[in-house]
Amino acid sequence: MKRRTVLRVLSVAAGGALVPLAQPAAASARKRRPKAAGLTAYWDFTEGTGAATREQVTQSTNPINYVFNDAVYKPDSDPLWTAKQRADGVLSGALLFDGYSTWIARGAAETTLPTDGLTVEAWVAPRAFEWGDDGKPSVIINQQDKGARRGFCLGVGRHGVWQFAIGTSDAWHEVTVPKSAALAAGEWAHIAAVFSPANGALRLYLNGEPVTQTAIPTTARLSKADVPLLVGRHNQPAIINGTFAVNMFNGLIDELKLHGGALTDAEVAANHQADLKTFDGGTIPKAAAALTMNRSRYDGDRYRPAFHFTAPNHWMNEPHAPIQVDGQYHLFYQHNSHGPYWHNICWGHAVSKDLVHWRDLPVALAPTADSVAPDGVWSGASALDANGVPALLFTAGNDSQRPNQAVGLARPADPSDPDFAQWTMHPTLVISQKEDLDVGAGRKVRFGDFRDPFVWKEGDTWFQLVGSGVQTSSGTDIGGTALLYTSTNLTDWTYRGPLMVGDVAAHPKTGQVWELPTFLPIGKDAQGRERRALLVNPAFPAGPGEYSSKYVFYWVGTWDAGSRTWNPDTTDPQLLDYGDHFTGPSGTIDDKGRSLVFTIAQDRRSEQGHYDSGWAHNAGLPIVLSQRADGELAFQPVTEVAGLHDGAPLVSIDSPTSLSDANTALAPVKGDLLHIKLTLEAGSAATLGLDVLRSPGDEERTRLFYDTSAKEFGVDRTRSGNVSSAVPDLGVQKGQLTLVDGTLTLDVFVDRSIIEAYANTHRSITTRAYPSRTDSLGLRLFGEGSTVASLTVWKMGSMAV
Repeated sequence: MKRRTVLRVLSVAAGGALVPLAQPAAASARKRRPKAAGLTAYWDFTEGTGAATREQVTQSTNPINYVFNDAVYKPDSDPLWTAKQRADGVLSGALLFDGYSTWIARGAAETTLPTDGLTVEAWVAPRAFEWGDDGKPSVIINQQDKGARRGFCLGVGRHGVWQFAIGTSDAWHEVTVPKSAALAAGEWAHIAAVFSPANGALRLYLNGEPVTQTAIPTTARLSKADVPLLVGRHNQPAIINGTFAVNMFNGLIDELKLHGGALTDAEVAANHQADLKTFDGGTIPKAAAALTMNRSRYDGDRYRPAFHFTAPNHWMNEPHAPIQVDGQYHLFYQHNSHGPYWHNICWGHAVSKDLVHWRDLPVALAPTADSVAPDGVWSGASALDANGVPALLFTAGNDSQRPNQAVGLARPADPSDPDFAQWTMHPTLVISQKEDLDVGAGRKVRFGDFRDPFVWKEGDTWFQLVGSGVQTSSGTDIGGTALLYTSTNLTDWTYRGPLMVGDVAAHPKTGQVWELPTFLPIGKDAQGRERRALLVNPAFPAGPGEYSSKYVFYWVGTWDAGSRTWNPDTTDPQLLDYGDHFTGPSGTIDDKGRSLVFTIAQDRRSEQGHYDSGWAHNAGLPIVLSQRADGELAFQPVTEVAGLHDGAPLVSIDSPTSLSDANTALAPVKGDLLHIKLTLEAGSAATLGLDVLRSPGDEERTRLFYDTSAKEFGVDRTRSGNVSSAVPDLGVQKGQLTLVDGTLTLDVFVDRSIIEAYANTHRSITTRAYPSRTDSLGLRLFGEGSTVASLTVWKMGSMAV
């Protein structure tokens, strides 16, 4: 599977993505190289390609660490470089640090550092800012052992506040810029840090101007740390999930210099002015386009889905806050732009005209200093305000408060922009959880769990559900809840009580807390009353963790907005999907009147699997909720999935056919991007169904089956393959399904590692498979005694616009 690709240069395309160039830019476009006099180290990053960079003072080559230098699940590819543009002057070509796997290493003794003065200078364009684990910055360059008070470090802290530190063996001296001099995500900045014991100061400069300093003893001398010099990575990083080193830089670095002495104010200003003169018009180049995440980075990944929505890079969990405005669907999602792990959560954003082809937009909301959400922007919802302009209701994370979860509001910065690419947070919270909320006699709200608003409007009233839990007054968990609020303006909300409370003792899998409550209409009953479905994602803050991120439960019943009354048909929860990978519901109603639901399909890979692949999780296909004749919930993928069909059907059977003849027709079909529509008459078969991702000798396969005697629909993954899976035994998952007239109808989607199967529009299985064999690409029907009533197979295309 692996091969070494030819060296590539990445250029900025019209849409802002980094794309391969045929060959490096001409020598005439190369950056100027100032004389190395006075420098102890200088990286100008003129290479534009490859997995190494040359340090100009010693002319030594330093390796660039990057996850895909020696890729595990795709062909090898180079670190990410920007294109060379003459107009960008000294910033023509730069190295992009991906936030988790890119750094430069240089041996401990390779750099000579003076003890009585040092200046560190660089151009940086951060893509995003880390949380600042262990109080440590995201390193631009360091050679430090803080515990021993040795070395130096230049890095970026939370919200772009950057700092410089020097160790003198007897002390550790730090200086940090004020908030007014914080770096801005997506913008180039020239920074300089000066260690000047002769002047008794550590000084910091932004774009040639001094911004702060701190006093140090005039006797202070740099004590070098006997550790490698690293660019982009902390010498002593915090570790997440036992795998991911954080405190790493995410963004572009160029013109990185270590001066063998303390530069003066005038010298720093002169260096900045010299750089400005190399730019077209003397204007600092734009960096945003070069920082855009490029999906082609994962080309050739055998497990990354192609037609299910994925984040362009790194981590995503639940998609949420879907809304349709002027014919365009907007989808937001929980995202970490630093790497494929949960942390630093912001709102990713994408748009679509048809629900299946998606175009990436900039991050919509990110943790911001002095906002209602300095520590995280977690899941939420969207609604149209009184003027028809969308508003976002989000879970605002603020670790300085308890609970650290509340509801914030954001509006488009430019309501005339059809993409609503930029958003502005309302300056105050719109709802905060109160400890004394009335949730019934002898009960109390689970204070501290308050998240994931869902919003809709009826008449002149907006309704909002917020996920939480209910306990006895003594603290025993009763079950999850969806707390109901109303408003007439989206900013002032009145608490109305729990819409419904679960019973975790009777139904342990429904959790102590409900997350992502989603409440959508599915039709009317015989008396004309509105029928709705309430979907919830169970959470288990008190354990056991074995049930986490596996299930979506639902109830159907009648809803009266006037009296704010919800009457479920039964208090017994129903499981929507039997596959253990379908979670995180969110929903909206579109201009066709359809109740649409979006979900996250957990990939359940190991942390090392996430690291090696560079991405985590993907969305399920959007589904439509409706009502069956018996009043129960029906659901199926949106009809727009047909727009993903790549050409004519590979197989088409539309009349009763024997199993053997149907398998003969299927034999030539090989693929892991498929849509299969199948109707089987059970006949006398004890079990029947379809094998996908099947190897020629049946060594590997994922089996979708129906057991006629047990009346169960399930998936058998005991031969699926578990490469990079977090658990070795993928097992069998199944649940109840009653056939109508002995007929099983399956709508199956195979998208590399994800398999979605919808049975009789009433139950589904979302599951994963990670085959070890590259020939596990076949299809085969089974079920002696059954008959194929119809069968159609299509090849599927990509979700990319």
